[in-house]
Parts: sequence; C-alpha cells; structure tokens
Amino acid sequence: MKTEERLERAKKVASTFLGTFVSLFLITCFLLPVASHSADLFPGRGSFMSANSSDVALPAETTSVGLTLLTPLDTAVDVSQSPSLNAVSSGYPAGAVVQYHFQIDTAQSMDSQGTTPLFDFDPTVAQTFASKGAFSGQNAAAVAANDAYTGVSTATFAFYANTGKLSPSAQYYWRVQTKTPTGSYGDWSSVYGFITGRFASATPANNLAISGTTLYGATSAGLANIGFTIAENNVSTGVSTNGGAYNTADWIFVKFSTAAGADGTWNHATLTGGTVDAGATLAAATDNRGVFLNHTAVSAYWTAGTTVTWNMAADGVALSKVRVKVFAISMVKVPTGSFVYNVSNVGGGATTGSTAYNNYSAGGTLSATITNAGLATGTGSNNLPAGAPVGWPNGYNSFYMARYETTMGQYADFLNTVHSSTAALLNIVGQGMTNSGTYPNKYVAVDPNMPRFYSSIGDIWSYLSWAGLRPPTEMEFEKAGRDLASDARVYPWGSTNPDNIAYTPINEGVVTRVRNYANFNQGTAHLDVGRYMSGDVYRTAAQTGASPWGIADLIGGVTELTFNCSYASIPANGTGTVYWPANWPAPGSTTIGERGFGLFFSWSGVELSRRTYASYTAIVRDWEVGGRGCRTP
Repeated sequence: MKTEERLERAKKVASTFLGTFVSLFLITCFLLPVASHSADLFPGRGSFMSANSSDVALPAETTSVGLTLLTPLDTAVDVSQSPSLNAVSSGYPAGAVVQYHFQIDTAQSMDSQGTTPLFDFDPTVAQTFASKGAFSGQNAAAVAANDAYTGVSTATFAFYANTGKLSPSAQYYWRVQTKTPTGSYGDWSSVYGFITGRFASATPANNLAISGTTLYGATSAGLANIGFTIAENNVSTGVSTNGGAYNTADWIFVKFSTAAGADGTWNHATLTGGTVDAGATLAAATDNRGVFLNHTAVSAYWTAGTTVTWNMAADGVALSKVRVKVFAISMVKVPTGSFVYNVSNVGGGATTGSTAYNNYSAGGTLSATITNAGLATGTGSNNLPAGAPVGWPNGYNSFYMARYETTMGQYADFLNTVHSSTAALLNIVGQGMTNSGTYPNKYVAVDPNMPRFYSSIGDIWSYLSWAGLRPPTEMEFEKAGRDLASDARVYPWGSTNPDNIAYTPINEGVVTRVRNYANFNQGTAHLDVGRYMSGDVYRTAAQTGASPWGIADLIGGVTELTFNCSYASIPANGTGTVYWPANWPAPGSTTIGERGFGLFFSWSGVELSRRTYASYTAIVRDWEVGGRGCRTP
C-alpha cells in the first residue's frame, strides 16, 4: 500500500501537542487482569484507582442464585489445557460480595474420585493454588477476604500450571456454587463439558497484574518505598537453539500526583532501586525512570512482593501530599550476540528505491551477519549503517523489547495521566476508546487487549516517551525476530510459508481470520495482542507466530513504527512525559520506518527483513499503524 493510499483512507489529525503539564499528584492503584476471554491469558495493563468504600453489609445467602456458566461452554472443543473457567451470578444485590466454588472432573456426576472431584477450587478453604492456578485478580493462596467478587460480576479461575494442567483431548466437566462471605454455599449450577487441546508455546501470554500498592518509609534523605505485589503467568528464562541466553522481564515505572489524581496532575517518579522476592532480580535503569525485574526461573505462575525506592526529594515531593500509580509492561531481554540481517536480501540494498535510507547490508547488496556492536563510525560495511556513530543500537548488544504490541488498555491508562487538552489531541473518538468525561478513568478501551491502532507517529512517540521507552531500530526489530547467527529464518517462526486455514476467534466478534502464524487484520478488525499464544485453540510452537525469544506478533497485528538505518543519532530512552527526546525524528521525517505489516498482502511481502516502507512520512493517523516499546538496559 502506497502512502497516497494511506492518506486517502486515514483522517487527517494534527500530530503536535499543545496541552500543558501542571504539577502532578498521587493515588494508590493496582492492575487487574482481564477475565473476559475463554481459555485465554493476555497481557496485564495500566492501573486503576483503589476502591475506598467498604463492602455493603448483606444478609447471608443460602442459595446459589442466578448462576450462569459462561465459558468454556458446554461441548466446547479444542480448549487450552489451561482454560479459564468463567461464571456469573446475577441474583445478588448490587454491591454484594460473592464467593465462587469451582469443581472440575472427568465424570459428569463430578464424583469420579469418590466424594472428591479431580480438582476442587474453594476460596474459603486454606489451600494453595500456586501449582494449578489463581482466582482472577487474586493471589495463589486462597483466603476468604481475598477471593471474593463484587456482585454482579464475572468470576474467573485461571487454570494454567504445567504441573496441574489438564490432559490433551480429554473430556472434562465443571460446575460452580456461590455464597456470601458470611453465608453458606447454595446449590450447584448445571454442569458443562469441554474437551481440551494443549498449550503449544513455552512462553504464552502472561496476564501481568500488580496489586496492593502502598507508600511508606520516608527518610530524612527524601527517600520513600513503594510496595506492591506482582503476579503473572508464564515467566521464563532459557537458552535458544543457537546459544542465546534470554529471559522475560517486567519494566516497572511509577507516576505520582499531589492533587488526588486530578486532570493532568501525574508526573514520572525517580526510582533508584528496590527489592523483589525469589524468582527475579531488580535493577534500576541508569536514568532512574524505572526498574527492570529480570526473571530467573521458568514458572507457569509467579508472584512476588516487590519494593521500589523513590527519590521523592529529587522530584520535589513531600510524603504527606502524594499518591502513586505503579505501571508494568511485559518485556523480553534479547541477548547479546551475532545475528543475520537482511535475510535473502529481501530488504534490498542501500542506494535504490524504497530500500535506500542507508540500509546496512554488506555494502548495500547482500545479507550480512552483524558480528559486533560497531567499533567505528558506520560506513555501511562495519556492522553499522553509514554515518551511524559508535553506540548506535544495531541489535548486537542486549536490549529489551516489549513482548506485545502496545494495547488499547495501556493507551487508555496513558491518556488518563496526561492533561485533558493533551489527551484530546492524542486520541480520536470512536476508534476503540470511550470517553466518560470524568477522571480518574475518563478514557476506557472498548477492548483493552486490542493493539493500539489508528495511530499517528506522534501518538506512538508520545506514549513510548511517557512510559520511559523508545521505538526500536529496524536492526533491533530483526534481531528480536530470529535466533543468533547463523539463523536466517524468514519469519519469526521459521522459513516455511504458513498455511491459510481460517477460523473464528472466541470473543472477537464475527470475524474470520487466518488461524495460525500471523495475526493479520485483513481489513476488518484487529485481534487481541498475543491471541495466537493464548491457547484459545491448539497451535504448534511455530503456529503461535512467536519469535525464538517468545515475542508475539512481530509479523501481523499492527504495522510497527521503527527508526530506520538512516537515523544517525543514538536514540535516548523516553523522558517520562509526552515530550519525546529532542533527537527522536519528528513526524514526517524519512528516518522513520515501518516493520511487521499488519495487512495481509501475500506471504512474500511480510518477511522480517522486508523494507517496503523503510521510510514512512505520513503525519496522519492510519488504521493499521501501531508500535511497541524497546529500551536500552
């Protein structure tokens, strides 16, 4: 698709920002996983303000009123080995606190193991679910105070762990009963059956969540601690086929407000360190805009208490007047090492047509193996693009790449922390986002797991800068999609053109999609990020479309913005505000490119190395354009 065609179908939107930032404030918040999808785990996102009201006192209920089993539906087939069991009880008064007791068995009578079903998930019993799953939004240890739901809402038990997951191709049955915390369980619901498939990837979608945020421990040195609990599925560390040591990671950053989170009153906090429980290490970024949690083990479910140290004095804040929001973005640490760039020369040379813009490729003609970080200013033949300085991120050194494309939910949380005048310029009404008109949750994503689409360059630049991230270079994008040298795969999953088998995804509306490999939008709608890693249907490891490092949707989803090889500056990480670093190219610059190709043209046009839009100069919003964050350690 040519730029002219993009302009015809895109609405013209100004990409400059006139909103002013005022001094910012604090509010204690937590992240909630989204529980609306059957058999799916998706990225956690953003943050919400903690509830201040007490539970409504209600009479004890002795009947499981209005129980409906939502998913997996009766006779459901090809469900993940790790399904989410979703139920709702509509018979309780508004504000009721309801507990849900789930059972799952191989017999419809639910008694194949005598009087005890195969799995029994009762939140009122002192049992630990760390080896099997967790109630949505809660921790692995079930206690009555922590595993209740506010009626009328959907209750979810995410059943995911390697040691506890269900057998493939087996018939299972499940049911639910409910009660209030002071009452007794009532009648069981009807029984639903389903047949499992199996998880196909070692690192499927991760359902990242943060809860229990507290602020404490101010010192005379102007420091304070921010404590919270982090929980997520499918964290990992490993070694690739070609010897690259990688791990999943979490980028943690904090916004603070001294005006109760009023319009535009959030600022970026200076973080200097902290601690984390077993299973990860914590390191502050060199610019103190956040911390990285690097996972040190493989776990289907991981949760840990975490504390970050905030230099309040550096940010001019007194403890008695501040609240905070903690944000987390799932990342992957891509390892240091050689890799093949411009595989099969599909990205072309450095001097002609759309493949110009100082493309590094063995002098501009062939594929090349990047063997070091670049020891001198680039000439186009010494591992750096022509004119690039030493230190330009050519992909050789380790870097962090987001596991998923930036989502609508993440973007909504971003809009809710910037000034309303700025947010109005950074959003367009009716494209996957609603506007309630009031803060703290003025902007709400219709589908929080959908990639942020219909974006301009300014939209993506502003979000990534606000989060303390940056766009990747196109050389980093290729490294993220293939193993260390001599891996010359064409796509993130390998070099074989995938099939075109169609299916209709669960909970995505009435759309028909290519079932495997690449999440193409095909001009109808965008599927949720990580959809092909979520276990909604059975896919082989290759069919999930993930890269060797477990990074999702590098091909498909939305087309992702990058810095191309003619961008000669070393890109700074984001400032923590919408005002991105001065050395990032401005919208309209020929040093901005696109990779990843959200639209399904043909398999010959979507290779990792393809540079059809190596220069993307449009300053309007485009339906297929989005992006993902990257960061120099």
